[in-house]
Amino acid sequence: MYRHSISAASALLLVSLVLPGDLAHADSGEPSGPSVTRIVRLDNAPAAQEAAPQDRAAARRTVSDAQQQLIDAAHESGIAVSVQRRYRNVVNGLLVKVPAGQTDRLAALPGVAEVTEPVTYEIPEKPTPVSEDALQKAADRAGRDARSADGAPSGREIVTVTDLTGVPQAHRQGFTGKGVTVGIIDSGIAYDHPALGGGGIPNAKVIGGYDFADEDADPYDDRFGPAAGHGTHVAGIVAGDDAHIEGVAPDATLRSYRVFGTKNTPTDAIILAALDRAAADGVDVVNMSLGATGNRSSSVLSLAVDHLVDSGVPTVVANGNGYAGPFNAAAPAVADGAIAVGSTYSSRYPFLAFTLDDGSTAPVPYMDSGRAPAAPSTGGHPVTVIPSSCDPLPAGSLEGKIALFAPYTGTDVFNCRVMDLARTAEAAGAVAAVHYNPSGTDPDAMPFSPCCGTIGIPVVGIRARDAERIKAAPAGTELTWGAYAGAPMTADAAGLMDAGSSWGPGNELEFKPDVAAPGGYILSALPPAQDWYGVMSGTSMASPHVAGVVALLLQARPDLTPAQVQTALQNTATPLAMTGDHERGRQPVAQQGAGRIDAVAALASVSGDTVRATPSELALGDLEGRQRTRRITVHNPTSRPVTYRVGQSAAVSAAPPYTSEWQPTDATGDAEVEGRDRITVAAHGSRTVTVHIRQPQGVAEGTLFGGWVELTRPSSAAPEIRVPYLGMTGDFDAVSAINPTFTSINKTLDNPALRPGYYTFGKNVPTTVDLTDTSTTNDKAWVMLSHGFPLLERMRLQVLDTRGKVIDTPYDASWVTRNSGAGTGVAFYSWDATRADGTPAPAGTYRLRLVFDKALGDPQKSPGTQIWTSPEVTLVR
Repeated sequence: MYRHSISAASALLLVSLVLPGDLAHADSGEPSGPSVTRIVRLDNAPAAQEAAPQDRAAARRTVSDAQQQLIDAAHESGIAVSVQRRYRNVVNGLLVKVPAGQTDRLAALPGVAEVTEPVTYEIPEKPTPVSEDALQKAADRAGRDARSADGAPSGREIVTVTDLTGVPQAHRQGFTGKGVTVGIIDSGIAYDHPALGGGGIPNAKVIGGYDFADEDADPYDDRFGPAAGHGTHVAGIVAGDDAHIEGVAPDATLRSYRVFGTKNTPTDAIILAALDRAAADGVDVVNMSLGATGNRSSSVLSLAVDHLVDSGVPTVVANGNGYAGPFNAAAPAVADGAIAVGSTYSSRYPFLAFTLDDGSTAPVPYMDSGRAPAAPSTGGHPVTVIPSSCDPLPAGSLEGKIALFAPYTGTDVFNCRVMDLARTAEAAGAVAAVHYNPSGTDPDAMPFSPCCGTIGIPVVGIRARDAERIKAAPAGTELTWGAYAGAPMTADAAGLMDAGSSWGPGNELEFKPDVAAPGGYILSALPPAQDWYGVMSGTSMASPHVAGVVALLLQARPDLTPAQVQTALQNTATPLAMTGDHERGRQPVAQQGAGRIDAVAALASVSGDTVRATPSELALGDLEGRQRTRRITVHNPTSRPVTYRVGQSAAVSAAPPYTSEWQPTDATGDAEVEGRDRITVAAHGSRTVTVHIRQPQGVAEGTLFGGWVELTRPSSAAPEIRVPYLGMTGDFDAVSAINPTFTSINKTLDNPALRPGYYTFGKNVPTTVDLTDTSTTNDKAWVMLSHGFPLLERMRLQVLDTRGKVIDTPYDASWVTRNSGAGTGVAFYSWDATRADGTPAPAGTYRLRLVFDKALGDPQKSPGTQIWTSPEVTLVR
């Protein structure tokens, strides 16, 4: 939940144009000594996006003046602040360098709302390797999904977007994202890809952007970093369009904001700059397939997202990936205004393929080489076998043919490199080359990225068993491009929630994720150097699917607000059954949100002829044994009254622990709607219904439960509108900060445990710190901890003397998230036998104490603070 470069002179020119998020430096001299980088959020002027569109230029000037006032005040106070970036549009803020000892003084200046350390963001996932098992099953013929001649989806239409959300049908209705621009904040876009405009930038598809990773004007996808290809894959899902793939909004345009690069460590400081620029560029939608666990909805990046959304720009964010159970939503997906997206599996694992006229209908999946032009999508030629030798072939001997070869003999003796063989075939007139590893290797293995050099004809790799099929075919067998192969997903996974899709709710009980979309096993574009096309999985792929659908909605109704967009998506979403056990019930709301989006139903809901319900989600918080009352307003824009049956449908609940060991339970909330089962809403009117939801009975404290309030026409069996709800039984404060899963899995260990050394495990027993011997292994006392509370407002390790007085606090951190994803995550904290002032602690007896201050803690109810005290630590000097 990642290229080209321009000259330094060009980069300086861009700075002189005062781009949003530009580099700027204060004139103060910085004193010697260590400096730290901090984000300073100001409240002395509102961000420009908070103003009306016609007033934003003036608002930016006001923000700049307010920032300069703060800089001047810092200098007058002797604070040596050096400004690295300015943020004007989505937040009034500065990125500064300041001596570490002066951060508190800076935070105390008038106009400063907060000073925070930049948060590092996780590198998105790499392309998913081709599954040999899936390839072995790849037997679907090209166009298998074409239903009839009535314009039903072809293979190209469903290979990227799938047909799970109705996007192909939306295309046939004329909704393709035309006139809408989507900003993609990612690793850049390979705009030379044929699906993404081709050629340079700007082109017909990628109309602009900026590289914040390298601070230049060229946002081409990172070629060598850990996120390479990610942004191009995301862009292909949103709006890709060529002969092989079609994105959700193929007629939309894109702007690329590169934040993940080869050298930089991505932080929210860079992402803020990208959001600021996207706002200034006037994009219609923003997609952010990125995230960091543990951030709050009140973090500076989340607030920036909220300001962008409030200004009218829907912002879609991946909810994150991880097998860590509830409370693992990433930031800025937890932002109030963000549309946070979970991932479902696709309906099948797709591959590009070709067919053979050898009497078999099975297509042959292949991988492009990345060192040659992409394989064509149409046309065919005879395929013929050539020797595994670099010896020249007669001129014209392969004219109009496709060469098949292997760089090895059956005994694995190396003869000639793949690309050298391909160039030999090209010199003889071949129009394409197909290579494989012979049967001495795994016959189902797909070869990747051959070495070395480039070529002017397509070069693809296939499985050895498919090569044997070609070799056994009659001479002159035709190879035809443009097919697709796919291994269908099993019924207990196809279209259902991906097990790796991160759970909500937010760490402060926010309703997250909001919706889900296909993200598991998605074929999309990749940079030419990464084989042109490939499969990736995760919420990074689900988020652009939703961003593309948002583009369709905005094409249909350009005046839609972000809130109306989210309402349309959630009112019409499809609740999903339990992954792996679809007969048990529905997957917990904490993982699927409202459910999988339905593009066609969402488009119908914004047409002006469909009833809607607001709010479109209900975050109940912790019910503390009582019930929650919420009101839902049903809006009827039609010219006739409508009547609905009102009811609810529950999801499976998730009992603690909040790790991958979560426990499903069938107990559900008891929802009542005004004590009646029908409502009638007048024409052009609205009706507010009161919803009473009681927490489930007989379940563990802290169980997450949820479901949907449903409005169904009397003449219909299926609900027309759903409003999901999500709550927690009992008191959030009562959930233990100490992870119980650790000891249930590791029964011979204690948690927490006083330990004699770093990364030692065992029972919680007294220990000795001995500074009299030559060993250094016993010079500190250690505490091992696996903590499981979603978000701690503050966590401290304190040292107590025999009177219980705190003499040192070796660890003191704010906003700490659990480290127990799978259930066994641990951290170690130490005391080095000194007092708070750095002087040696005298010999004697001490204890270590952990203090957990829980987020949202209410001292009037269950304790918001939890304390653990260790056995004795004997200090010997």
